[in-house]
Amino acid sequence: MNTPLHDQLRLLGLNHSEIAVYLYLLENGLSSPPNVSRGTNIARTNCYNLLESLREKGLIEEHLEKKHKVYLASDPEALVRSLEKKKEAIQQILPDLRGLYSTQKNKPKIRFYDGTEQIKEIYLESLSAQKILAIGSNKRIEALLPGFLNQYYATIKERGIIFYDLTTSNSRSQAEQNKTMLRGLYEAKIIPREYKDPPTDILVWDNNIALLTLVEPIFGTILTNSLLAETFGLIFNLVWKNLDSKSELPV
Repeated sequence: MNTPLHDQLRLLGLNHSEIAVYLYLLENGLSSPPNVSRGTNIARTNCYNLLESLREKGLIEEHLEKKHKVYLASDPEALVRSLEKKKEAIQQILPDLRGLYSTQKNKPKIRFYDGTEQIKEIYLESLSAQKILAIGSNKRIEALLPGFLNQYYATIKERGIIFYDLTTSNSRSQAEQNKTMLRGLYEAKIIPREYKDPPTDILVWDNNIALLTLVEPIFGTILTNSLLAETFGLIFNLVWKNLDSKSELPV
């Protein structure tokens, strides 16, 4: 049964069994491992490990009595000394830890996908967002994944996701269909005809950038990083704003 004392000792980093052994030694004084085992109902083999752990933490002392090891609890003030040592150790390594944290925080997470089925997974993952930016060819996606776009855009409508599409001249009919179906959720601009259909698709949502290759070999990559996503979003907006207004679809 846990007591407030047990709870406080657990906050100091001791587990349930270590607490039982430590309190037993505080109450009973010098004790052998068999005595500790009987007094705490902890298996003797486990007791040896627990006693060694408490000794390493400076909370108990080891003595020899008639060539046998016995243990005695240190003054409880040892708990304070143990915490002070931990604090000193943490303060010494804190600059290095912060350096590692700063590097990790800005380092992109990269995931790789291979084959058409995994490419689908990337599109489906983007449906968790509230807004999606896309650059690519609906025509190529439909050729690679027949019928998939209808399912994809239906989910966009169901979830109320805002979708901005920079798509190709050859994809105009699909874009017009999307605008009719999704109404205010979908906006598109047509990339000038001379740029043709790119072999890749780019999606940007939340902190993610997906780069998908729609011709053999079929593969995709998701980069997750807020700084990169912000930059890709900026590039998208610059292209969007600078496209001729005639490239917009009719309302």
